[in-house]
Amino acid sequence: MFRARWLVFAGIFTLGCGRQPPQTILDREPPRMLSAFFGLDHAMPPESRALCLSAPGKDGMPVTFTRRVMGSIQAGAFTVRTRSGQALHPTCATTRPADAIAERHTVLLIGELGSEPADPPVSVEVTGHVKLDGGGDAHGLSGRVTPLAEGPTLQLALGVAPGSLASDCPAATRQIVVAVWSGGVRPRPGADQTSHRDGYSVDTAAGEVRPTALGDLDDRDNYVHLCLATAAPAARVRFRAGILVDPRGDLNPETSVEVSAQ
Repeated sequence: MFRARWLVFAGIFTLGCGRQPPQTILDREPPRMLSAFFGLDHAMPPESRALCLSAPGKDGMPVTFTRRVMGSIQAGAFTVRTRSGQALHPTCATTRPADAIAERHTVLLIGELGSEPADPPVSVEVTGHVKLDGGGDAHGLSGRVTPLAEGPTLQLALGVAPGSLASDCPAATRQIVVAVWSGGVRPRPGADQTSHRDGYSVDTAAGEVRPTALGDLDDRDNYVHLCLATAAPAARVRFRAGILVDPRGDLNPETSVEVSAQ
């Protein structure tokens, strides 16, 4: 079980290295914090020591922004507030495992971040400085925390041309939609990656389509490439309930998100 959890948080991630990240309309808008996902409560597995020496047994909370995070991150730049009003700072903050140049929208906070059910975290704020792509700063951005028992949801969908990022989508792919979840996901017990693929539908200018394949699955983090056979601009990604689980095993609800195009 520890091994399965760790694969969700810290698989080997290589796609997109060595290229400039594809830009979308979100990179031209003011940055926002999209989600703070209370993924694990005192349950980071032993292998998470590779991310932070003190991580095993601590809490894990991925925080996702509309823009990529650049450079090093100071854990003290994030303040987590609990239901009782405590102000807590993570021990570590890292963009790994989703640390490739075409990713980095998500920062994983690790530490003592509140406890369920006695005093869970309810909000996160960037009280220090976190550099963002395009010269921005996440200082002052904040958001509510998704409770521990809730499953993962779609937070970002980036529509890009196949040649704008490295991907293992088939050669015939005419458009890639990069789906970014609130936390790491994997198929639920009894499901497989075919079930995962069939859970997606994409609204495009030419009608609804489904991915012909999925890419970027080996690391099992919160990024998935939807490989489309049409170049018609994608507008929204939808995903059916009950197919994927987060590191704790919570099932995803029905979820959808608008696609931000290049």
